[in-house]
Amino acid sequence: MADNLFWFGRYCERLDAALRVTRVLLPRFVHGGDASLEAGWRAALDVLSGMGYVGSGLDRAAAEHEVLDMIHNPKSPGGFVSCIRQIRRIATLLRDRISMDAWVIPNQMDQIFAVPAHTGRRLRAGAAQDQINRAIILLASLSGMATENMTRGDGWRFLDIGKRLERALQMTELLRYALAGEAREDVGVLEAVLEMADSSITYRSRYLTSLHASLVLDLLLVDEANPRSVAYQLMQLRDRIDQLPHAHTAIRRPQESREAMALLTTVQLADVRELAKSGGSTDALATLLEGLSASLTQLSETLSTAYFSHVVPSRLLAVP
Repeated sequence: MADNLFWFGRYCERLDAALRVTRVLLPRFVHGGDASLEAGWRAALDVLSGMGYVGSGLDRAAAEHEVLDMIHNPKSPGGFVSCIRQIRRIATLLRDRISMDAWVIPNQMDQIFAVPAHTGRRLRAGAAQDQINRAIILLASLSGMATENMTRGDGWRFLDIGKRLERALQMTELLRYALAGEAREDVGVLEAVLEMADSSITYRSRYLTSLHASLVLDLLLVDEANPRSVAYQLMQLRDRIDQLPHAHTAIRRPQESREAMALLTTVQLADVRELAKSGGSTDALATLLEGLSASLTQLSETLSTAYFSHVVPSRLLAVP
């Protein structure tokens, strides 16, 4: 059950991240020509490509075809329909843990993308945009009902751990593929990144200034008060993992707890001004984000080994 709750949280966040990146990308297919929109289009496409949703080095027409295929094709690996069906499958296994209202939402999301968008380039992109907006709202409702209606026991902790781990990983990958390059100070790129991270309003209200890469990194990477930042997810992960059963019985901190602490410390010690200025073949920002991504993947494996393995290893008796 803990395994299912963990992956339910992960799949919901994975789909949410892909939906938000695609929502930023689609209007830029239609409204081309502007340099700022063009830079944002390329940044969003680089994120989708880096995450493995579409190919790399695509021209505009090929990219639009692959993105629409990702949205509607049920056979597309990692596509929206495939991810929604994974959420439905796990929700079926959790029917005694989540409310009936939450359980029917994956079916509604599946129906949204069951029929391809209208034919015609502009109509297809516009219809897909509307489908994505509806899916994001439904996914937010699903996340809210699944978490707010559960008692704060170990089951809820594993659900939240999966959610926080995946959101940290998705945000790390977003920053890695959009900003870890020479165009990180491009206003169009920074605008697209903030939109994908659902943090445009937060940035404007907090900094009251023009867009700068160091401030975007401050908000999305190291700000522990921003519920979309990497640091916030790692802080929540540390607290949730410290409340798991192994944390109370071990003589010393278990491996998963030490890995979560190391991740949070790495982000807390990051200097965003230096990261924003770095570049070239030894890009400090790219190195940091690649390391975070690898460490988050390792943390997931450590948690799986500690809590989700159903096979007890045999122990050889020592010969005196």
